[in-house]
Amino acid sequence: MKTIQLAIATLGILAAMPASAEEQRIKVGVGELTCPTCSFTVAAAMRGVPSVEIIDFQDGEEFGTGTYVVAFDDQAASPAMIIEAVLANGYPAEVLQAGES
Repeated sequence: MKTIQLAIATLGILAAMPASAEEQRIKVGVGELTCPTCSFTVAAAMRGVPSVEIIDFQDGEEFGTGTYVVAFDDQAASPAMIIEAVLANGYPAEVLQAGES
């Protein structure tokens, strides 16, 4: 009887646990990057979001623009959180492309 109760309790705990987190990648376009400090400020804002890691940065075709490739744990962060962090620092930003894990 104890074995059955233990098995039921274990299943209950496993059912209550969230699904495994997955790494997601997105490309974020940012504007008004007119100096090195701007890029540093935007990167720091993104890294302030839980689990965010900047994978790559490329200058945009137009002056003052750039594209960040960002990885994050989808259980800890979302694209909206990353964009909001950049916007809160006064830089225009948008998701250019959602990526695969």
